[in-house]
Amino acid sequence: MSVTLQHRLRVLTAAAVTAIICWKAFPGTALDRAAFTAVVRGFANPPFFITGNGSHSTPWQLRTFTPAANKNSRKSPVTVSLGDDLEGFFQSSPPAPIDLAVIFSNMQRLGGKSAASAAVLAWDAPDPISLMALDKTLGRFDSLVMAAPLSRGAIPEPMPPAFRNASVPLNRIQGNATALPVVNRVPLPGIILGRGNTLAGFQTLDSEPTSEFPPIIARWGDRAVFGFPLLAALQRLGISLQEMEIRLGEYIKLGPTGPVVPIDRYGRMAVRMKPSLPATGIPAESLIDADRQQFPNSSAAPMILLDERSNAAPATRAFNKSLATAVSIISSDTALAPARAYPRLPAAREIVFLSIVSLILAAVCPLSSFARNIAFLIITTTCVTSHYIAAASATLWLPGMPALAATLVAFLFSNRLKKSSAPSSAPSSAPSSAPSSAPSSVVRPQALRPAPKKKASGKPRARRKKRRK
Repeated sequence: MSVTLQHRLRVLTAAAVTAIICWKAFPGTALDRAAFTAVVRGFANPPFFITGNGSHSTPWQLRTFTPAANKNSRKSPVTVSLGDDLEGFFQSSPPAPIDLAVIFSNMQRLGGKSAASAAVLAWDAPDPISLMALDKTLGRFDSLVMAAPLSRGAIPEPMPPAFRNASVPLNRIQGNATALPVVNRVPLPGIILGRGNTLAGFQTLDSEPTSEFPPIIARWGDRAVFGFPLLAALQRLGISLQEMEIRLGEYIKLGPTGPVVPIDRYGRMAVRMKPSLPATGIPAESLIDADRQQFPNSSAAPMILLDERSNAAPATRAFNKSLATAVSIISSDTALAPARAYPRLPAAREIVFLSIVSLILAAVCPLSSFARNIAFLIITTTCVTSHYIAAASATLWLPGMPALAATLVAFLFSNRLKKSSAPSSAPSSAPSSAPSSAPSSVVRPQALRPAPKKKASGKPRARRKKRRK
């Protein structure tokens, strides 16, 4: 077998094995995602959001950002407004715990099995009996989402059970979680957060000013807590916290097939909030004598209690003003354009593609160094260009990265084989020069040895001549 054929077989084997290994292990990795992001940046305007894992079953999906999200009225929450109570329906103003117990009891009477309270339930010195009635009423809901402000103090406080129920470990979040706002306490004493059926989300963060990009993720110790709008949307959609996929700087995906919420790396929604009215707004006092027929859809979606009193805190009023829009955007998936999938070729075709690339790499390896490097450069350029063209025009994701890995291995193997074969010709020329020099070094001493013998033999002849004389 010739040396050239051996080189080709070695390069072919190395390139083919590398291509198959990368073809099996590469999809879904951070490197594959970075490659897809780099290709997409060539033809799509950022910001954009990528989902999927690049496999045959769940290919990459690209969603472009819609700056002005349109609210979907079908996804707007049903709100119950707690106003100033000018007609004196409730026992006291501001409402006492017994008044809130009446409101939530009427929600249950109208068929509501789940509820959410954006109104912060906190009293300095509540009546124990009315507080017990409120606690029992809240415990009868199947699920309940409560709101509370969070802040950061010098001395951390233990996380309340309701916030712990609605939190996830930081290692569940992909990205640098150190950029998230830090909290460690609830600044209100005597706050009511319900029982074990309650999830608590933050209404406002003391460290974050009110803006059109509300925060929905914060860091409390080694766990991440979430904003009330996100938890309310999860409650409406029936999605658990464990089903969420969080990528800081990109998105929060609510379940495998759920909506996608764009976020920045600080945990804020990357959608500009525009105030809008909810689809259904119900005064809290109208629930007292309301009939089920007046609210036929009350059991289909959880009601959200809003604190819209005139003496409410400015942060609370600003929060209530954008809450309906935030919940609508999160639950209706209107912040992003429809997803474009980038499927892969059938497995058999991808293997044929990688086999052809490996054969071409093996064919060019015996060329001279300059020609071989030019050929490898052309192959690399062709892989990158075909990658880009297929993604931009045909929405296909080719196995270009395994092909590039095979090209790199073939380049390294070819250079190594050329260097190892170059010294093998030097030993073959050494024996031809050695015999020519060896005899010369041996003959010279033999030519010098007879000279002393002639001198030694000359002395006896001289003595004989003297005797004859």
